[in-house]
Amino acid sequence: MPATAAAAVTVAPETLTITWLVAGGIIAQLLILIVFLVRVAWWLSHRFTLIDATLAGNAKEIVALRADVSNDIAGRKVVAEARTDIAQMKATLAEFRERIDRLESHEDGRKHA
Repeated sequence: MPATAAAAVTVAPETLTITWLVAGGIIAQLLILIVFLVRVAWWLSHRFTLIDATLAGNAKEIVALRADVSNDIAGRKVVAEARTDIAQMKATLAEFRERIDRLESHEDGRKHA
């Protein structure tokens, strides 16, 4: 055999089997990791969708409450104005009663005189 010939590398069949088993295990673990990450992403997406829906519902309720509060405030203003008007009417009626009483007593004084 000449000295320039390359030496052949021989690998035992058991080594090839172990290499394929390790490679297969790594591939299986990567697939499991990918499936896990996809499920986590789906779950997070689902949760965010639910949170968005809840926030949208809350926003609608807040808008409705604001409208109710605005209506309530407007109603209270109207009631306050009405109370002022009613107080003025009562004062005017009381004034009319006093005048009527004075007129009646004056008229009665004329009748008796």
